[in-house]
Amino acid sequence: MFDALSKKLFFLLFFVAQIAVAQTPITLPEALKLAQQQNLQLQKQQQAELLARLELSIRKAQRLPSLDLSATSVYTSEIAKFDIPLAITGGRQVQIELGDHQRSDLALALRQPLFTGARLQTQVRLAQNALLSEEIRQEILQQTIAHQVRTLFYRAQLLVRERQAQQASLARVQSALGQARALMLNAQAMAFDTLKIYTQQLQIKIEVEKVAKDQRLLAIHMARLLDLQEARPIAEQTLQQPPEAIPALDSLQHAAMRQRPELRAIQAAQHAARLQIKLARSAYFPTLQAEASYNLGKPGLNQVANEWMDYFAGGVRLQWNLWRGKQDQHRAEQAEITGNRLALEERDLRQQIRVDVAQAWENLNYVTEQFDLANQLLLQQRERYRIANIQYGNGLATTQDLTDAETELTQAELLRERIFVQYFLARTDLMLATGTTNY
Repeated sequence: MFDALSKKLFFLLFFVAQIAVAQTPITLPEALKLAQQQNLQLQKQQQAELLARLELSIRKAQRLPSLDLSATSVYTSEIAKFDIPLAITGGRQVQIELGDHQRSDLALALRQPLFTGARLQTQVRLAQNALLSEEIRQEILQQTIAHQVRTLFYRAQLLVRERQAQQASLARVQSALGQARALMLNAQAMAFDTLKIYTQQLQIKIEVEKVAKDQRLLAIHMARLLDLQEARPIAEQTLQQPPEAIPALDSLQHAAMRQRPELRAIQAAQHAARLQIKLARSAYFPTLQAEASYNLGKPGLNQVANEWMDYFAGGVRLQWNLWRGKQDQHRAEQAEITGNRLALEERDLRQQIRVDVAQAWENLNYVTEQFDLANQLLLQQRERYRIANIQYGNGLATTQDLTDAETELTQAELLRERIFVQYFLARTDLMLATGTTNY
């Protein structure tokens, strides 16, 4: 009974722990870590990298000796026969059979490539280059996934700040509604005034519900990106103020040229094209292979005896393809054209990287400048609302004046928060454009 109770208690604690984990807000460092560990696209790319490693091992093994065991057993309906001249046999007819209808052979063969025109070595280098390409793709994908995680996280921070601004607006509207009702009781305001403020209150509540819905959707997208079984809320984080200085555009563009993995991917593809040319031209040369074997067969080399015999054999085999209708030449030309196309792609990518960095840099500068202006606008709208609220309480301003001032203040607060979070989104874009985790 005690064991059964212990098991039930264990499962209950496990279930409660799972619920607690599912409800724990996820922070940005945790999300980035989980993305590297659990993202399905990264896992698929890891499998592609494993395949490339196995292919490299296969190519390296082709340069080593190979040992093969073979066994054959064949039945033939006819065998070679010849008659011995009667003069030799004293007039008797004697017929000799060579071999047997049943032929059996067991062979253990050793083969070693001696010369392949650098074909095997080139195939190994191609496999090494393919592995490097898969590793670079993994790096590109890691940066892309990290960018997506950061974008979702900062969008969630914007929703948190919008919700806070809307709640502050709702508190102001509720205060104004109380003032309007007091004025109406004193015959200083009409019922229409309270209705107008109440309508504004409902509109704000609708916006608050929309923000809550958007937060749930962002949590679902984050769970999909991190391959979580249950969506977890995204944690609220205190964001630092934007710095006053941003690195120069030239330094960022030079850093991007050094760090962007896409450039290294094209360079690896160019190297593969050069190796493909070398591989195609290696077909112009003969291949030479050494072979040695141990054989056990019946009949063996002595067909007349028709007995089991073991023997050794060794030698070299030369193969030279003299004409293939210019197939090898055309393959080399294809690889050269691919190399030329990749050179153009590299030039195009370098120009695109400069554009990407410049665009992200301009956006970051723009957001930084707009942040100061948004703060000034917010201060002005707060002062306007303060004055309108005092005047409304003293009967010197209309309900329209108060609601307009409150609406403009809310819009200024939302604009300030959007520009503030847009700075972090622009910085995230700049990190992706420069190929780094920090600018």
